[in-house]
Amino acid sequence: MSGISVFDWVIIAAYFIGTIVIGQMATKKVHTTEDYLIGGGKVGKFQSAVSTAAADIGGSSLVGAAGLSYSLGIAGGWWNLCAVPAWIILGVTMAGGFRKLALTTVPELLEKRYDEKTRIITAIASLLNNALGITAQIIVAALAFTTLTGIPKEYTLIVSTAVFVLYTAAGGLLAVIWTDIMHYMVLMGGVLLAVLIGIPKAGGWSHIVSTVPSSYWDIGAMGWSDPLGWIALCFFSYATNQAYIQRLFAAKDESTARFAYLYTGVNYIFYAAIVSIIGIIAFVIAPGLEDTEMALPTVITQVLPIGVKGLLLAAILSATMNCASSALNSSTAIFSIDLYKRFYNKDVDDQKLLWASRVATVCIAVISLVASYLIQSVVEVIVLANLVCGAGTFFPIILGMYNRRVNAYGGLWAVIIGSVVAVAGNYLWYGKIGGLLGAVHPMIIGSIVSLVVLLVVSYLTPPPPKEKLEFLDSLNLTVEEIENRVRQA
Repeated sequence: MSGISVFDWVIIAAYFIGTIVIGQMATKKVHTTEDYLIGGGKVGKFQSAVSTAAADIGGSSLVGAAGLSYSLGIAGGWWNLCAVPAWIILGVTMAGGFRKLALTTVPELLEKRYDEKTRIITAIASLLNNALGITAQIIVAALAFTTLTGIPKEYTLIVSTAVFVLYTAAGGLLAVIWTDIMHYMVLMGGVLLAVLIGIPKAGGWSHIVSTVPSSYWDIGAMGWSDPLGWIALCFFSYATNQAYIQRLFAAKDESTARFAYLYTGVNYIFYAAIVSIIGIIAFVIAPGLEDTEMALPTVITQVLPIGVKGLLLAAILSATMNCASSALNSSTAIFSIDLYKRFYNKDVDDQKLLWASRVATVCIAVISLVASYLIQSVVEVIVLANLVCGAGTFFPIILGMYNRRVNAYGGLWAVIIGSVVAVAGNYLWYGKIGGLLGAVHPMIIGSIVSLVVLLVVSYLTPPPPKEKLEFLDSLNLTVEEIENRVRQA
């Protein structure tokens, strides 16, 4: 099924080389750990917006969503549309406040609001979450490459990992941002070309409309339970995941942080429509696929001309590398700031910390690569990664920013119990027993339990000390005032 010409290989090779070159160029601007981890906190609107959008468009949003649309029609677009409410609402309500904090990591925020125990627990959970996320993206990239080229998976795993590690380890978040911009352009251009070329190849739009079942044009064809659950999961992820929050800390000001989230939400509307059409085109030209996730590879091999095949394969790799490099850099930030500097070497100088961050980047990538050889189910990896961190930390973060009564006791136990319930629910009762408990996603159950624990424990124990409330008051200061306080401290 390869069908990949020499010219396609040239395009793919040029893409790899271009990615590495751009990443290495960004390295020249990295002089401090702050540059490496959050781009010096000076990233502009265009870079923030495009990089944030690219960071969330992974292999599942492309290959998986096209496969879902192959089976269901435009209703499969919910896999991507479910992200829109979360990005827009959090962009309006939360993004600016996060930028005001002038921090580097989410666990750092939780120590300032609660205590160091909460920070340690969250840091470890976040590291596991991101490492599993990297593993999933490595597997998706390798499977796509293997399917389309015939190269054994054992080799494509290494190649796909090596490319994003080369630029991420060298240039940190700045390299990730600038390569994200390249990846984003290739990805959006590639999928748009696939639609523009695919529609005529499938017989034209009128033929497509008359060929597919009428249900393929019903946005509610899959019901509303799954889309509503996915929307909830997106809120948990975008409000707690270091890979996204790190973009807010890196933004040059509050307006930039808000714009990045809002742009990503709007972008998903167009992206969801384009990917859904690709899945429908695949249904018309190749009905009866046993594996629906072969919808996009089918369009690539049967519809696209030489050259465009290479571009769209590069787009698939773009989608996975966007997510993988973002997760890798965010893992490095958590290890370096929340574990190494905070608990192992508090007095480390900045250049040594920068060196340690680069070493940590490579080590985390190697661990994820090894895991990719051992893990079989990509879906299982993604689900576990989200459950480990999101359910327990969502309400401690959100209420911690606005409620003056929640305290360290409530925050710590909410994180622990919420996460344990979510993971346990996924394996013990979700989809395995009848009734509401077996039907509701464990992420939602875990987060509700976390909320109850946070409030009950907090109100049964003494209120937080004055210094924790002063941290809340800092949300009403300007970014410049906060940064001045940090420098004075």
